[in-house]
Amino acid sequence: MSLRKKSKISTEFNMASMTDIIFLLLIFFILTSTVVREPVLKVLLPKGVNDAVQVKQPVRIFLNADGQYAIDNHTNVAFTDLPSVLQEELSKKPDAAVSIHADKSVVYERVMELVSIANRSGAKVVLALEKETVK
Repeated sequence: MSLRKKSKISTEFNMASMTDIIFLLLIFFILTSTVVREPVLKVLLPKGVNDAVQVKQPVRIFLNADGQYAIDNHTNVAFTDLPSVLQEELSKKPDAAVSIHADKSVVYERVMELVSIANRSGAKVVLALEKETVK
């Protein structure tokens, strides 16, 4: 009478499936790393269309190429004084939107600083664009 087990339990580990998983992960990381790239092209912002949105009583902020700021009747406003002068103009015109008129040679970051100042004041912001000419 034989009481031995007919099958032996193997203590070996098969690495073939592990290498398949490693190669799949390697391919995944290679593909995803090539998809995420830094932008290499300069983006030209589009011109405005002829169907412009009409804004009632806008408060106009101007920024010229020399970096000088103006708000409606206030000329040569310092950048540090912009929030207080803008708040003063918005208190005179309730429900007014802020229209930002910046020279096209101005750095985009400076325009976005004006947008953030107007947002902190609680106003709706509209960027003034040059109308596209119909050919």
